Amino acid sequence: MVGLTLFALLCIPWTGFASFIILYPSADTTLSENYPSNNFGGLRFVNAGTTQNRTMNRGLFQFGIAASLPAGSRIQAASLILEVTHLPEADYAFADFGLHRVLKPWGEGSGVTGASAPGAGVGRPAITNEANWFDRFAFTTNSWATLVGAPTNDYMPETSSIQTIYGLGDSPYTFVSTARMIADVQQWLDDPQTNFGWMLKPEAEETPFTARRFASREDPDFPPQLELYYVAPPRIDSAERVGSQFKLYFSAEAGQGYAVEFASRLSATNTLWSTLTNIPPPATTTDLVISDSGTGSNRFYRLRTQ
Repeated sequence: MVGLTLFALLCIPWTGFASFIILYPSADTTLSENYPSNNFGGLRFVNAGTTQNRTMNRGLFQFGIAASLPAGSRIQAASLILEVTHLPEADYAFADFGLHRVLKPWGEGSGVTGASAPGAGVGRPAITNEANWFDRFAFTTNSWATLVGAPTNDYMPETSSIQTIYGLGDSPYTFVSTARMIADVQQWLDDPQTNFGWMLKPEAEETPFTARRFASREDPDFPPQLELYYVAPPRIDSAERVGSQFKLYFSAEAGQGYAVEFASRLSATNTLWSTLTNIPPPATTTDLVISDSGTGSNRFYRLRTQ
């Protein structure tokens, strides 16, 4: 008996055949010091930055990575595009805004006020399981480690990407791909249970007049966009036994090297893989057939990129 198991690829360099996808947030909201008990999850914008009165706002953005990309894909580039839709009435100061990977779950909520209401933009009092300044999930024991979240406990102190935010004329703004940003998205793909998105805040929160409104996922014209380049895992197209040989069929992409490996048994923790053959990068995309005599009574195979 010969077994066949397809496993995700392990390590992919940039090869020029990556796929491209645009994702929109699965959740976003504001944490507001001015209205600390309120939730803003249903508004068409997310507030981030410090007001002229030196009160702070932070934004939260989350994207459904694992639901949108093939499992085992490798992220090659990740950039976030945000549209500024409003500036402080009195004046504004440019500021460096950073994305920080969030370490704890939070509830988007549906807080909203009518567009023509005098308090438009103040949200509404949070209900159970909605995020606000105090809590990740209101009316539960799931609070932020400190008000609005603490570095290391609630979010990573290091920035994943930084962008200087000016006025409306320079919008939209792109938080460009970095190694840390790629690592964030890769982790969320490989381990979806750790995907709590990014926190958006100015790097110098003590500076007033940096507050901005950024279009949220509820904005029909300028929702946030996460642009990803990724390489899907390699795939064995078919397999068959021909006499004493076991044959694997797959397509090798131009410029990409591969390894075909086998194991006599599978383990959840310590499968021992041996190399059947290494395939150097072909000059053009090529259909390949790999043969194995299969000396063991049971053998499993996997294809990975090098």
